[in-house]
Amino acid sequence: MVFPIFALDMLTVGIKNLPRHLKRPLSWRIRGLLIGVLAGLGLFALFQIIAPFLISSTLVRAGMEEAVAEWTGHDVTIEGSPDIRFWPEPRITLRDITIRKPVDGGERVLGRVSRLSASFDLLQTLIGQPEFKDFRLTDPQIYVLREPDGRLDWANDGLLSRAVREAKPNASGQQLAAYADAPMGEVRITNGILEISEVSSGRTLRFTAIDGDLNWPWLSRGMEIKARGEINGRKISVDFNSTQPLLLLAGRSGNASGAIVSELFQGRFQGVANLATHAFLSGDAELTIPDLPTVMAWSGVNFAGAERIKRLSLNARLVTNDNTLRFENLSLGLNDDKATGILDLMVPEDRLPRLTGTLAFDRLDLSGILDALTPAADEASKNNNLQTGIEFDLRLSAEQAVLGPLHLSEAAISVLDTPHQSRVDIVDSDFETGRLTGRLATAGIDRQDEMALHIAVQGADFGNIIKNLGLGGPLPMTHGSLDLSLNIRRPINPQAWREAEGNFRLRGGEGFLPGVNIASVRQLATHKQYFSLSEVGSGNLQFDSIDLAARIAHGSAEIHDGKITGSDGTLAISGVIPYASNGLALSATIRPAADEPAQLTVFIGGSWPNPVIWPVSETAPKPAE
Repeated sequence: MVFPIFALDMLTVGIKNLPRHLKRPLSWRIRGLLIGVLAGLGLFALFQIIAPFLISSTLVRAGMEEAVAEWTGHDVTIEGSPDIRFWPEPRITLRDITIRKPVDGGERVLGRVSRLSASFDLLQTLIGQPEFKDFRLTDPQIYVLREPDGRLDWANDGLLSRAVREAKPNASGQQLAAYADAPMGEVRITNGILEISEVSSGRTLRFTAIDGDLNWPWLSRGMEIKARGEINGRKISVDFNSTQPLLLLAGRSGNASGAIVSELFQGRFQGVANLATHAFLSGDAELTIPDLPTVMAWSGVNFAGAERIKRLSLNARLVTNDNTLRFENLSLGLNDDKATGILDLMVPEDRLPRLTGTLAFDRLDLSGILDALTPAADEASKNNNLQTGIEFDLRLSAEQAVLGPLHLSEAAISVLDTPHQSRVDIVDSDFETGRLTGRLATAGIDRQDEMALHIAVQGADFGNIIKNLGLGGPLPMTHGSLDLSLNIRRPINPQAWREAEGNFRLRGGEGFLPGVNIASVRQLATHKQYFSLSEVGSGNLQFDSIDLAARIAHGSAEIHDGKITGSDGTLAISGVIPYASNGLALSATIRPAADEPAQLTVFIGGSWPNPVIWPVSETAPKPAE
């Protein structure tokens, strides 16, 4: 409380002594300063009053028109009458501006501006040399062509174009000769439209509802852009800055950093950018897409198999070398799957871009890869062009890999996709206590509508495989090997599986067929003409080995050599299994190991997993010779 009371006493004493101090004469220094200030204010006020009478609006308008033409290097027409004000700063506003460029057979409109205003210097204007800065553009419409070499063909021989040509890199900035430099200041855009048309592809990118600021004090200095707008009905905000903007506009490499944020995705970059044909980047980059299918639908870009990916995230160090963009220290997220590694995106001329590299996943869903490589042949042909296609040559590893209900571990996978061949190789993997290798590839250059599948399983537990596939009925519970070779039409769907053609072979050691009781079958065969498998009762057919070979075609598997061997005898099987309809048409012969009982042959028909059994014959074994 002491300090506030002390301060109050000081203020009271000061107020009481104020009249006495005011009666003292001012020193000559203070009087001179006050006179100078008053004179300056008077001259300023007088200048503001008489300036409108001294400055010709026609001169300012002509100067503004010349300034715009000088900046762009193109013809500029102004339809509306100018509006000039001098408070709080001199500023001119023009309306209905059009910028045109002569082309073969006519002219092309480069831009339209509903209202353009800029501040100007009074003294420079009085001597007939107005200089403008701090532009305000309302309802501008800018149309830009992106040439095949990456240059933006908008300015011509104006100040900006000259500066772009003359700019040279200088450490982390840019160097520009004094004669090519010019002040720009701040440019504010309200409700703008920007269209960028690519000459090479014919595609057009359209930004609408643009509100933002461009801060570029001088052409030789750095530039900063903060803007928001809409693309295809989605709001996007951009924060971009560069210390070498003229190099970027020239299609050369320049320092850049920025962020782009929308409700669909977020991206950040800091490093060196190049706006040439393939817009290479070198630096740290981040990208997060919470809903990839929505982004693909919004952008019009579609890759087969990508519909399985909901969330995508990427974090990498980008390095550009000639026509290759490298993703170093890459962290990739696909839904809940995470991967690390290194990728190279090569963009050679006159052929498809090519993505190569190595990725290590903690968990990988192979279904998306297969979908991407097995679209319909006509779909695949549409993507084989320089605008929408891309080649893949990848080496993948996964601690856990999933293919539908099948689970692999420690998997090594190779992916190749070119206009001439698509191929996925499971080079090695652990599978149900055994090993699985496989390949899915296009059948040949002249058979792009077909895929060739080969799967080899060794030492696997088929009991677990059958359980994971959800199959019922008397299937072999054993450890063994499987070889499957099929030709399948694209796209691979249930219909394609039904029409697949190829060969199948299963070989196993000790095991059993659940629900098959040979003794009960023999008993029922003595007094019934037919009976279902469910009537056989409980029990299993134990065996020492199993060997089944079949030809697969048109939705059926034709078993031409099937043998199940146990200590009590051999079960030989042949016939057809129309698996597409869950049917059976098999002949089975039970050959006992001893003289008794007699050999029994049955026909197995009906539907799986409860077929009907018809005894055909019961033959006594031939005496040993």
